[in-house]
Amino acid sequence: MGYKRIVLQTILSIVILILLIGGFVLYIDPYQQYTAKDQYLGNQRLEIGGIARNHDYNAFITGSSMAMNHYPELADSLWNWKTKNFSVMGATDDDYSVMLPFIISRKKARNIILGLDFFSFARQRGAINQYLYDDNRFNDYEYLLNYTSLKNTIQFIKNPQIEKGLYHFNSPVGRTHLISDFNKKVNSNGYNEETFDLPLMKQRFEDSILKTIINSPDSIHWFIYFPPYSIGEFIIYDKYRNLDNILLFKQHIIHSMLQLNNVEIFDFQCTPWITNLEQYMDLRHHSHSYNREILKAIHNGDYRITSELDYDSDVLKHLVKAYTDSLIPK
Repeated sequence: MGYKRIVLQTILSIVILILLIGGFVLYIDPYQQYTAKDQYLGNQRLEIGGIARNHDYNAFITGSSMAMNHYPELADSLWNWKTKNFSVMGATDDDYSVMLPFIISRKKARNIILGLDFFSFARQRGAINQYLYDDNRFNDYEYLLNYTSLKNTIQFIKNPQIEKGLYHFNSPVGRTHLISDFNKKVNSNGYNEETFDLPLMKQRFEDSILKTIINSPDSIHWFIYFPPYSIGEFIIYDKYRNLDNILLFKQHIIHSMLQLNNVEIFDFQCTPWITNLEQYMDLRHHSHSYNREILKAIHNGDYRITSELDYDSDVLKHLVKAYTDSLIPK
């Protein structure tokens, strides 16, 4: 009898502890699944779903870390929008497949700026928790009764972030930093974790971004742009025999986007953008100055591709050839 009582008391204590943990996470709500807050955790994949659900906006910017330094305030001043930045560090097609349809389903956004990266379709992470991007309250226990949620709840209390500097980073900028990163990539076989297989990238693009845009309301206007990676990035692609596939993939994206009436596409992978090496933190990440100039260029319609004749892959190939000798160590 005493043994049964101990077992029941233990079970009851465990249940109470679990309920207390769930209640604690629910009350603080670090991922903003239930309430809009002025302070943030700073983990994009975990909290963008809640922000999209509970905050007020009519436009958003998204992409990988290349788009993280876009300031919503600048977009607001240029277009008179109310903008959020929903960029995700290292965004991949499986992130977009979950995240974008959910945000669009909120029926708030009328304009979307999307920075499109080749590597987003050359690898997958499976990193998004889908239960944070749906309206099914029956699976909320995965959020509330979760060790990571509890840990992040404590982190949120200890170190809440403000929105203005939420995802922005300020790494040193300049040719020296770019060359340092370039030399590391030259000596480490480039991007081993990325597979630039043309049919695979096409399929992933069509199943994620293209499918999402086609299924989105015609009233939503999409501004798609190719980020200005440095010329060093394209030299690395060429050195490890990925450049041809990447440029063919880019051509496929352009062809697909030009078929859609609610899409404008912009290409910043040209000179003088990619050849000004002083504007880079590393091979891919550019300065805050470039972020500001990108939004201004999109607003003004500069570097827009209006037909397939506007894109010539040979121009970039010639640039790669011209700069290879000056960047690759002898």
